[in-house]
Amino acid sequence: MSARYSNSPALHLRTGESRLRTALYYALCLICVYALWLIFTRGYVVLVVLLIPLVTGLLWHLRRDPLVAVELRWRQGLWTLEHAGVQRVILPTRRSTITPWVIYLAFSDLQAGPGGHLWLYVDCACSQQLRRLRVRLTLDR
Repeated sequence: MSARYSNSPALHLRTGESRLRTALYYALCLICVYALWLIFTRGYVVLVVLLIPLVTGLLWHLRRDPLVAVELRWRQGLWTLEHAGVQRVILPTRRSTITPWVIYLAFSDLQAGPGGHLWLYVDCACSQQLRRLRVRLTLDR
């Protein structure tokens, strides 16, 4: 084991449902309905009729978080992401952002090529593991 990782604790983070994400989703729904109402009151009825299926489809697509029950692990310099029984070796990119209430983890997949991203809200996982993730991402920059 490298000296760089000899004292670093392993990270094992399992995500779950987030009430914060749910609240943000409902706020987005209200904003969309209000925006459609404002367009309707301005007299653009045809535009509203055309936008309703699009907005409904997008909100329906966003209703559930596709990456619930994901396991993110870091051990001795190796990042892995497991979802639905498939384990991938990943590498976090510099686009990752850390705030007190959300972590945006952008990553590239070392095996398959294209990467992805993961939104980790403050209430979707154990606070100790989220703190370890923040520290690990900060140290890796």
